[in-house]
Amino acid sequence: MVLAAGPVQGAVGACGASGTTSIAAVTGLTGEAIAEGEPVVVEATVTASFLGEDALDGFYLQGGTPPAGVFVYAPGFKPPAPPRHGERWRLRARTGRYRGRVQLEAVEGTRFCGKAPVAPVALDATRRHRLSALADRLVRLKGPLTVADVYNLGRYGSLGLAVGGRPFHPANGVDGGARLGVLLDDGSYRRQPRPLPFVDENGVRRAGDRVGDITGILTRAFGHWRIHPLDPPRFEPRNPRPEPPGPGDGLRVAQWNLRNYFVDLGGRGARTPGDLARQRQRVRSVVRHINADALILHEVQNDAAAVEDLLATINRGLEGRDRYRAAFRGGGESVIRTVILYRPDRLRVTKRRRAAQPIHPRPPLWVRFDRHGDDEFAVLAAHFKSRGGCPERGDHDRGQGCWAQRRDAQARALVRWLDGLYPEPGSMPPTLILADFNAYALETAMRTWRDAGFMDLIAARVPPQDRYTYNYRGESGYIDHALAGGGLSEQVQAVDIWHINADEPAYPYRRGAGIWRASDHDPVIVELRPPAE
Repeated sequence: MVLAAGPVQGAVGACGASGTTSIAAVTGLTGEAIAEGEPVVVEATVTASFLGEDALDGFYLQGGTPPAGVFVYAPGFKPPAPPRHGERWRLRARTGRYRGRVQLEAVEGTRFCGKAPVAPVALDATRRHRLSALADRLVRLKGPLTVADVYNLGRYGSLGLAVGGRPFHPANGVDGGARLGVLLDDGSYRRQPRPLPFVDENGVRRAGDRVGDITGILTRAFGHWRIHPLDPPRFEPRNPRPEPPGPGDGLRVAQWNLRNYFVDLGGRGARTPGDLARQRQRVRSVVRHINADALILHEVQNDAAAVEDLLATINRGLEGRDRYRAAFRGGGESVIRTVILYRPDRLRVTKRRRAAQPIHPRPPLWVRFDRHGDDEFAVLAAHFKSRGGCPERGDHDRGQGCWAQRRDAQARALVRWLDGLYPEPGSMPPTLILADFNAYALETAMRTWRDAGFMDLIAARVPPQDRYTYNYRGESGYIDHALAGGGLSEQVQAVDIWHINADEPAYPYRRGAGIWRASDHDPVIVELRPPAE
């Protein structure tokens, strides 16, 4: 970027005088854009001002026929009165480029030319092919809108938007809203803005909240269309933070993907001792609130020391009857593993098996429990191949994410493995499958389980608008599953998804205490009926 020179009053000619260049000509709206570094004089209306290092360090101008807008980069720009919305200004500057976008810079002279109201253009953000015609202009996006994605709120000060309610992944089996092709941006491209924009008095903004009309500048930057609001938008908190699960009177089994619990620093997990200490505190807090009798935890470092550290973290401060024990030792070939923890005071392990098949680098774990003589049941825990890291050829994304064929092969292999445990028809005990299958409800891998007779407990017992454990690019859905087989569905009292992560920004909570955004997956909790009298 080119630093601005101090503005010189009177160096640009009189307001309304000839010798100006239209903004359409500067930006190339009516032909080829003027080459970089050329001096021009423009006279147009200020549509929005974002002056200062904490903002965009400039302001937007709009005018001419056809109407066009342009950003004026003006660091240190301090005329007697800074340009404001609805004022007409004449200025001399040079044409420039920033990340491919045409802008004006190196302002050499300015003149205030009076008031000049400008009306925003109604923006239909669902018609993405028309957005370029409104680039850098004042627009109005009509509400109510839904906050679809908060992932980058703490990182870049931006929110994803939707119309018609929360958007769901097309394969989730739930009707929802539609994502817009425009992000709500805070008028700054700073990393980790502080204080956080767009939050309430408690510092909270969650996916699922509503926002009213937004009037601001439409622009394209860093690969996305954005709207920088003229005034702070009005939000309605339609998705408040949920309370912790109640105590319950039955037996509670839960699963949660921890998002890389590693004791070796600097790799996939915590990078510093302080990060690890905070992760431990957050995991302990979440687990303490869930208060499950059996816990399935995914993405634990595949190392005995990590499992022991996790156990020590969770058991810290618990009395003997509430302490957990690991059902298995050792893992598979992957750098991460799944663990099953249980409370021996409530459950007794009668059998355990590991599905050690080549298709499973992270071997699924099967445990048969009884409640010390009552109601024997089995738990199967699994974590299938992720959806990312597409290969150059073969099992690439055909609409179900990368590695969909691998996940379906894993499902079929695991169904056959389970069948082999029970050679006699009808001999399967009540079985609860808790797994991060990395597949949405209607995808092929999950059809394999339905075809094998397993019930999708989330689809059966959770209201449609709550059927999500994960939010990816503004689309909610559940890739963490609870399935019932062998008559277990008759024992289910309740199924709950505790929405403490998917609806929360990635920053700054990861660096602090508490339970919010302790991972990127929401925990799934299944309550089984009390033992028979």
